[in-house]
Amino acid sequence: MENAHEDDTWDGISDEDILAVDLEQVEEQATTSASTESTKKRYHTGSSKEDDSDLVIKMVKVDEELQDGSKPMHVPPLESLRGGYLWVSDISSQIWCEQQLEYRLSLPPDVIIPEPKAVTKGSELHLARELEVQDYVNIKVTSSEDIFAVKVLNLLIVFKSILTHSSTVHREVPIFGVVDGVFILGKIDEVRVDDETFNLDIVDLKTRRYQRPPGKAQKIAHDAQVMLYKHLFDNLVRGFIPCHSLRVALKLDLDRTLGESVTKHICSSLTTLLSKDKKEDSWNLSQLLDELRNAAESLPFINQLFIDYVKYDGVWLENQMAKYLKYWKGERECQGVDVEDAWKCHSCDFQDGCKWIAKKTREHQLARDRKNNTK
Repeated sequence: MENAHEDDTWDGISDEDILAVDLEQVEEQATTSASTESTKKRYHTGSSKEDDSDLVIKMVKVDEELQDGSKPMHVPPLESLRGGYLWVSDISSQIWCEQQLEYRLSLPPDVIIPEPKAVTKGSELHLARELEVQDYVNIKVTSSEDIFAVKVLNLLIVFKSILTHSSTVHREVPIFGVVDGVFILGKIDEVRVDDETFNLDIVDLKTRRYQRPPGKAQKIAHDAQVMLYKHLFDNLVRGFIPCHSLRVALKLDLDRTLGESVTKHICSSLTTLLSKDKKEDSWNLSQLLDELRNAAESLPFINQLFIDYVKYDGVWLENQMAKYLKYWKGERECQGVDVEDAWKCHSCDFQDGCKWIAKKTREHQLARDRKNNTK
């Protein structure tokens, strides 16, 4: 259990070790990456750096100009910081410290915070584990629609493998869906299939600096992450494919014909899943999403969640998401950590000049002054 030094102010709070490494954050900055996984092969784009500029799913920038000459436009963080959609890791990072996340996402493009060694080590471990069950295959992409199609293709291949009982372990599984009107993307560390019961379990890998259990603050963020994975996965099984959000949030044209390379791999990879009349010469995202829905509806819901062991609590998750999505929608101001979690600040890159620390310090100082004046 993490120890928080109790004090009336934010000064002198004990410095605890912080490490809730969320390796999905490595990918969250690369919105152009189509590197998702499959049972035997992991398809990814083979585009060059020059090509990538044309494939970016456009981010909506904050417009600092006056809308009508007198009042500034109000752009919610969902648009100004995340371009209209979120990653699962945004929520877990927000639970850790919303103010830190806002500072990190607001950094100029040329400002890079060095990656902690534990994150680098964890990324290497994830890659090694992934390559144990699949290989990489390059796919040439020519549009944002191609990029997302590769994600859908890799998820379809996982579904195909589960339905045909050809593999019991699937790693780096792409997932997506909508929560309270917000489109969310993620990658599940591992989905395991029980051969006898056909139960599906989510297993999440966490790397830590020290060999000891995570503290309460870290566990809450971890629990929310795996519960959100289950929520998104189960919604696909229910047939909830967020086509409207793909058009609005990711600005995708679902009827646009996919590139030749993507189409080739769709046909070659899904031969046992597609009927003869569906092995077409051309594909679009709308058709591919229909195939995803058909496959998903034949799957069971996720049975269990494992970090160590997490029991799914739908009400708790709903309350957490309602709280944190209000920030992204611009319905409340950014908040930092409570005083009992202020030990997190000692390892934060934004500790100096943090407006939340300054605000809470002033509040505690005023409270102390009022207390002294009543004596």
